[in-house]
Amino acid sequence: MLPVSETPTDSIPMQETRKPAPYRDMQLLHEVEKTPNATQRDLAKRMGVALGLANVMLRRLVKKGYIKVAGTKPRRISYLITPQGILEKSRLTVEFIQYSLHLYGGIRRYLNQQLEVMRLSGMRRVLLWGTDEFAEIAYLTIQEMGLEIVGVVEEAETRSDFLGFRVQRIEEVPLANYDQLVVASLRLPVQIAQRLAEMGIPSVRVVTLSHPDGKGSIPTPAPSEVKVGDPV
Repeated sequence: MLPVSETPTDSIPMQETRKPAPYRDMQLLHEVEKTPNATQRDLAKRMGVALGLANVMLRRLVKKGYIKVAGTKPRRISYLITPQGILEKSRLTVEFIQYSLHLYGGIRRYLNQQLEVMRLSGMRRVLLWGTDEFAEIAYLTIQEMGLEIVGVVEEAETRSDFLGFRVQRIEEVPLANYDQLVVASLRLPVQIAQRLAEMGIPSVRVVTLSHPDGKGSIPTPAPSEVKVGDPV
C-alpha cells in the first residue's frame, strides 16, 4: 500500500480535482516513465499538483497495474511504469490528440460564426487581444476570412511582439482604429469586461471565446470515444 501523503486529500484545491482524469493519468504515466524511481513528491512537483492529489492518482494507477511501487521504506519509495502502463499511456495520448483537434475545430467554428456577422456588415479591421495558443487560432481564422488585423493587445506585458505585431495595451489603441475587438481567451474576467465598458468600448464591438463573466466557455463537447471528465 502506498504511504499516506503529507497533504491530506480533502485539502486538494477544487480546480485540480476538476481537471480531466485521463489527461492527468497520461501526464503521470509520462513522468513516471521519463523519470524512473521518482518519489511521490517529485512527481507532484513535476505535474504541478498537490501532493495529496498525486497520492490519490498513484494509488489508482497502482491498483490498475499501470505503475508498480519500488522500495519499502516510506522516504525511499519510488514508482516505475509497467508494460501495461506503457500501453495505457499510448492509448491516452491518442485520445488526448483527438480531443485537442476536436477542441481546435470547435474554437475555429465558433470564432468564424462570430466574425461572419462582422464581415457581412462591412467591418474589416480587427484588434486581436491575446498572445497565446488561442490567439494563434484566432489569428489564422481572421486571416482566412479576409479580415485585416490592425494590432495586437494584451493585458500583461508578457511579450513585446506576436506574429509580427508589436504587442500594446488596450489603452494605447484608439477605438476609431478598429471595428471589432477579438478577445482570444477562454476566460474573460469580470474586471476586464468592466474596464472595456469604462473605456467606452460597446459590447457589440467585442467578440470573445467565452462569456464575459468567465463562467461559460465555447460549446465543444468531446468526441464520444474520448472519455474526459472522469472522476479522480
